[in-house]
Amino acid sequence: MFVNKVGSTANYYSNVAATRYANAATATRGVSQYEAFTPSKEAQSFSAMLKKLKATSEVREDKVSEFQEKISSGQYSVPAENIALSLLTNRY
Repeated sequence: MFVNKVGSTANYYSNVAATRYANAATATRGVSQYEAFTPSKEAQSFSAMLKKLKATSEVREDKVSEFQEKISSGQYSVPAENIALSLLTNRY
């Protein structure tokens, strides 16, 4: 059996696939308001909270100044056992 015009058949299928993908892409552009994504109240609240957290500094200046005052006045002391435990915990 001899198959003729294999190339034209392949071109036909590639054109059909390209047309389908193009039609699918244009069909999604006309989304109605009922099909549009709207986040829930909880998601909106979480998003607002996350923005606030990202805007805040990682350093709590009030705590830093409090400890600076305690250290400079000699009121802040850490027991040696706590330092040793912390060193061993972080190392092993």
